[in-house]
Amino acid sequence: MALTVSTLFNFSETPFKLSLLAGKSGLSKVVSWIYYTEDPTTIEFIRGGELAITTGLGVERMKLNNSLKEDCTAGFLMEFIDNFLIHNASGLIVNVGKYIESIPQSVIDYCDEKGFPLFSMPWEIHTVDLMQDIGNMISADNQNCHSMEKFFYQAIFEKDKFDPLLIENTSFHDSKSFSVALMELNGEMFSGNIEQIRRYVNFSFNSKLSVPRNQYVSFIHNHMVIYVVRGDNEIFSRELLNVSRMDRYFRVSRISVSNTCTSVSDLEECYGNARISMSLGNGASSFSRYDDLGIYKILLNVRNRKTLEQFYDEILGRIEELEPAKRDDYLKTLQLYLKFGGNIHSVSEMNNTHRNTVLYRIQRLEEILGVQLSDGETRCLLQIALYIRKILFKN
Repeated sequence: MALTVSTLFNFSETPFKLSLLAGKSGLSKVVSWIYYTEDPTTIEFIRGGELAITTGLGVERMKLNNSLKEDCTAGFLMEFIDNFLIHNASGLIVNVGKYIESIPQSVIDYCDEKGFPLFSMPWEIHTVDLMQDIGNMISADNQNCHSMEKFFYQAIFEKDKFDPLLIENTSFHDSKSFSVALMELNGEMFSGNIEQIRRYVNFSFNSKLSVPRNQYVSFIHNHMVIYVVRGDNEIFSRELLNVSRMDRYFRVSRISVSNTCTSVSDLEECYGNARISMSLGNGASSFSRYDDLGIYKILLNVRNRKTLEQFYDEILGRIEELEPAKRDDYLKTLQLYLKFGGNIHSVSEMNNTHRNTVLYRIQRLEEILGVQLSDGETRCLLQIALYIRKILFKN
């Protein structure tokens, strides 16, 4: 699993005498690397997720033109922090003692407000020692994350290379159940640069999820962010939906969630079910769950597609012979007629169509299909045929 600011702080607090001054709410941010800088203008080159460290050397230059030492320090740090926030850095460590004697309260309050972790480290601690230690931890963790992503990728897409026993090498080794969640990528996102998208998802978007990082693993494939979740997906899916709707890139993305399986070997099927759930969703901003598909789950398990096609042709096939605009009008009228139990007034209101027009379409439907819509069994068959049509045509 990816290392968070909190994890690195817990490991480094005692040996490097780190003190958390502000930004406690941002400790769940994922750290991509350790970054040393003394110049705010270089921050534009970071990629996101970096845990930064500075000694405040630049404060000396500011003091030449400002007699108020605290204001110099505050201005220097504020410029740093604003740039780090813009470029999605994960936190800042200030090596205090020589150039910066103490962190101004205004800076601490600002970091608390922004949820940006701010640490102090005594001057006698060498920054190179901290950077080497954290760098080694991140490198080892990146390798573990890559191995786990590869394991679950193979479980879904490369079954011929997949070895289920390798789950013992992951943090999911004790999980009793699994599921898959999908989040659609915006076609315009970062102009299709997959590496930029991956970094944004890992170090910005996922950091906003309140679900612990050891509860899921994510990777990108086929224009989707794919999440493999351990255990029940109810909490995770709700959190994924809430965070995505507040995100600038994913707020209009479709999201779908699979059923739960008890074996990692069944994740391929879970992924397929999540894709089906998404394809049957309603609207470009839809959220769908496979477990909510109802009768579709039965129809989707009909192995022979021709069986579904034959049933549809027998019940509703003749309506496909109409020209598209008229066919769609008749189908919508039929759907509403069945939904409202034959109540013409309700169909007329929901379809924004005059009552006489609805009555005419119902009469024509009966003539085209050779049925009586007042018959209960006929209505049942027509409803099933409409369900099948949605599967066959993915409308």
